[in-house]
Amino acid sequence: MAKRKKGSKVQGRRKLRRGNSAKRGKARKVAKTAKRTVAKSKAKRTPARKAARKVKQPVTPIVEVVAVEVIEQPAPGVITVTEVEEAEIRKAS
Repeated sequence: MAKRKKGSKVQGRRKLRRGNSAKRGKARKVAKTAKRTVAKSKAKRTPARKAARKVKQPVTPIVEVVAVEVIEQPAPGVITVTEVEEAEIRKAS
């Protein structure tokens, strides 16, 4: 590293300044806030919870069963039994 040149004492007839004049310039101090930001890591954003999709329930068909039983007595001592059964399947809406 190169040495600094000494200034001539003859030219300056006034009093030498005391204090900082003889010292070399110091490196600038780093601010405390700058030190802190380096150490801390940035917090990650929490992912938003997605709403669960509604599952469609399977459509159950409506089954309607009708049973009819007819008992007749056309003549005394004669009994007629008629039985009818009907099933209807409809889609539920």
